[in-house]
Amino acid sequence: MREGRKMRIGWRLRAYLRARLCLRGAGRSCAALGLGLFLGLGPAGTGAAAWAATAEGELPVWTALAEEETLAGTASALQVQILQYADLEGRIKEQNPQVQMERISYESRIAAYEMARDDLEETRKHLRREASDREEEGDADGAAHYRSQAEALKQAVEDMDKQIRRASGSSQTLGLSRLEDTMLWTAQNLMGTYNTLKLDRMAAEAEADLAWSQYEQAQNQAALGAASSRAAQEAKAAAQAKANRAASLRKEMERTKAELLLLAGFSAEDSVEIGGMPVPDASRMDAMDWEADRRKALGNNYELREQRGGSFSGTNKQLHARQREISQSEETMYAGFAALYQDVLTSRSLQEAAAKGQVSGEAAWRTVSHQWELGMLSRQEYLEARHAYLQRAAEKGKADIRFQLAMDAYEWARQGLMR
Repeated sequence: MREGRKMRIGWRLRAYLRARLCLRGAGRSCAALGLGLFLGLGPAGTGAAAWAATAEGELPVWTALAEEETLAGTASALQVQILQYADLEGRIKEQNPQVQMERISYESRIAAYEMARDDLEETRKHLRREASDREEEGDADGAAHYRSQAEALKQAVEDMDKQIRRASGSSQTLGLSRLEDTMLWTAQNLMGTYNTLKLDRMAAEAEADLAWSQYEQAQNQAALGAASSRAAQEAKAAAQAKANRAASLRKEMERTKAELLLLAGFSAEDSVEIGGMPVPDASRMDAMDWEADRRKALGNNYELREQRGGSFSGTNKQLHARQREISQSEETMYAGFAALYQDVLTSRSLQEAAAKGQVSGEAAWRTVSHQWELGMLSRQEYLEARHAYLQRAAEKGKADIRFQLAMDAYEWARQGLMR
C-alpha cells in the first residue's frame, strides 16, 4: 500500500513539473503527452489538471488536483476495487441493505409458518397415536376424543399449508422483486449521473484553466498599461467563478458516489472507485418490438399486478368503478411506455450526431497537438482548443450515457418497472 502511494505521488510530481514547463513555454514537446496529461489520465486514471490560485497578488500556477480518480491501471497497485456497471445487479441483490432486510423478513415469515406447521403436524401424529392406544385399551370414548382433536389439527395443518403457499406465492414475492429491481435501476441511474458529472467537471476544469490563463494575460497587459487593473480583476473573478463551478461538480460527484456505494452495500472503509458506463449497443434498440413489448409491459407491470391481484368485496357499482380504475391505469402505462420508446429514438439520434461531432473534434485536436509541438500556437490558443475539444468530448460522452439509460428504462418498463 505504501509503495503504491509512493508511485502515485511520484506520478503527480512528474505531471506537475512537466505541465508547468509546458505552460510556461519551456517545452512545446509536452503536447506529446496528448490529451492524457490534460485529462489527468496519468498511468491509467481520469482526473484533470487545473489552475489553483496562490497567495494574494501572485499568479496562479498549473497544478495537479490533489484528488484524482483511480482507475484500472493504479487500482491494482493501490488495492482499490472498481465498481463496474455489470457488477451492479449482483451487488444489489446480495449486498444492498434494504434488499437484505426485506429478504430476511420474507424468509423469516416463511420459516415461522413452516415451523408452526411442523409443530401442528407433530401434535396431530401424537394425538393419533394416543387415539390408537386408547382404542387398544378399550377406551372408545377416549379414542374418539383424541381422534376428533387430530382431525381438527389436520384442518389446521392444511390451512397452514395454504398460508405458506400464499406467503411463497407471487403476491408476496412481488414486493421483494420490485424492491430489487427498483434498487438496481436506481444504482444504474446513479452511475450514469456520476459519469455525467465527471464529464462536466473535466470540461469545467478545462474552462477554468483557460480563464486563469486569460487572467494572467490581462494582468500582464495591465502591468504594461495596455489594459486596466479593473479588467484584470474582472478576469480573475471570472476565473475563480469557473474554478468554483468545477469544484462544485467534484463535490456533487463525491455525494453521488457515496450514495451509489451505499446502495451497492459498501462500507465507508472500503476503497472503491466508480467505473465508466458501458458503450451503448444500438442493436438493443433495433431488436425492440413496440407492440409485443408493450403487451409484455402490461402483463408485467408491478402496479397493475397489485391492482388486479388484490381481493375485492363490494357492490356491482364498486366493482365497475374498480375496473375503470384498472383500465385507466393501463392507459397511463401505455402512454408512459410510448414516451420511453420515443426517448430511446431521440437519444439515439442525439448520440449519432454527437459521435459525428466527436470525429471532427478528434481530427481538430490532432491538428492542434501537432501545431503545439511545432511551436505554432500560443499557450492561450492551445488552451482554447483544449477547452473546445473537452466540451465536445463531454457532449459525446453524455449522449452515450443518455442513450444507454434510455434503453435501460425501456427494458425495465418491459419487465414491469416504470416511474
